[in-house]
Parts: sequence; C-alpha cells; structure tokens
Amino acid sequence: MNFIIPEQFPQDAFQDFGKRASELFPGILSEEVANDPLQRHHQSLKSWAAVRYRYRACSEANEEFKALFANATELFREWNSDEEYWYKIERCLYTFFMNGLSVFESFGYCLYFVGNAIHPQAFVHVAEPRKISLRTTSDAFCSAFPHGAISDHLAALRNDREFCKLDSIRNILAHRISGMRSVRSYSVRELDGTFTGSREDVLHLHGADEVQYDEELIQRYLNDLTAMLTVLVRAALELFQPKETKAASG
Repeated sequence: MNFIIPEQFPQDAFQDFGKRASELFPGILSEEVANDPLQRHHQSLKSWAAVRYRYRACSEANEEFKALFANATELFREWNSDEEYWYKIERCLYTFFMNGLSVFESFGYCLYFVGNAIHPQAFVHVAEPRKISLRTTSDAFCSAFPHGAISDHLAALRNDREFCKLDSIRNILAHRISGMRSVRSYSVRELDGTFTGSREDVLHLHGADEVQYDEELIQRYLNDLTAMLTVLVRAALELFQPKETKAASG
C-alpha cells in the first residue's frame, strides 16, 4: 500500500480488523459477490477505507490549522478582522468536524455489514443503507451480541462527553452557522494601583461550549477522536475470537 496514514491512527489494529472482516465474505472476485445486488462485501470494504480517508482529512485539517495560526495576519491578531484569513480557518474547522464525525459513521456502517455476515437475522437493513446509522448499528449489536465489548462501547458512545462535543459542533457547522474567534480583555488593579491586563481568545459557536482558541484547538479534538476510535477498533476485534476464547476471557 502507498496510502499515507497519520501516525496517531491505530493502524495495526485497524488493518487486522479489515483483514478479518474480509474473510467473512466470499472472495471479492467470486461469482457470489458479483451476483450480490446488495454488494455487501464491497460496502464493507469501502466503508472500512472511508474511515482511513476521513481520519487523514482530519489530520491534514489539523496541520493546516496550525500553519495558519502560526502565520496569522496582523489584522486578525490585533483586531480579529481579515475575512479572507478567517475563511481559511473556518474551512479547516469545517473539514475537521465533518470528517471527524464521519470517521465514526463510516466505521459504524462497516460494522453493520460485518455484523450481518456473522448474524444476518439481527442486521436487517443491508438492503436499505439509509437506515444504517450509529444508533441502528449499536442497537443491532446489543441485540445480537449483548455481552460483547463492541456492543458496550457502541452503546456508550452516544452519551460519551467527547463524542457529543464532536457531534454538536459538527451539526452546528453543517446546518447553522460558522464559528468566530472572540477576543476578551481583562484588567486587574494591583495593590500598588497599577493595572495588569490579560487576554482570552475563544472559539464561539452559538449552541456549543466555548473552547480555547489557540494552536492546539483541533489537536485536542483529534486526540479525543483517536482515543475513541482506538477503543472501538480493539473492541471490534473481539468479534473474530473463537467462541471458547471469548468465554474464557469473560
């Protein structure tokens, strides 16, 4: 493979998952796959690949944001102006949060087809892809594998604080408004009568918690995204353990 994947990505575990998932389906060039109108193997493969592509887009948005932050115009630094510069910042934020949520949506979609290959009775929406969401994937796994680690983590994800922040900001940027940098200045009078000034830069999005606007703004979200994805991928590998191994580990 010549595809470059960011260092933070859980590459070994994800490659292992992809290999094991493919083994559940007939060969990609087999007649069974060619004659499958639902293209189950193809959809599993492409959603697996989408996770990697979306993650790389997140990483590249992070690097571009850092470069833009380091080279901000004077007009923007001092007066919070310069619409052309802010457009470039906004594009990084939009790219990151749209792709960031898609990392999980694509992995959930992939997991649904893997679940169907193992337990087709519980994963009944393969013919209706628009019905496959993180919630329907989670519900299907909880039904088919009620004691599975991946079931527990998918169910917990929808209430996870960091995931909810990612989801909330994505929805605001996708459906409502762009963000803005808010600059606040404070003065504190010292005992000797002098004043000490301080300044706070935050990213303001109406409907979301304010976050510190600095070089690491996207990096912090990327770190959380990576941690959540790594947990899900490792939990998903349990699906391929022999039944007796699962029982022993439980």
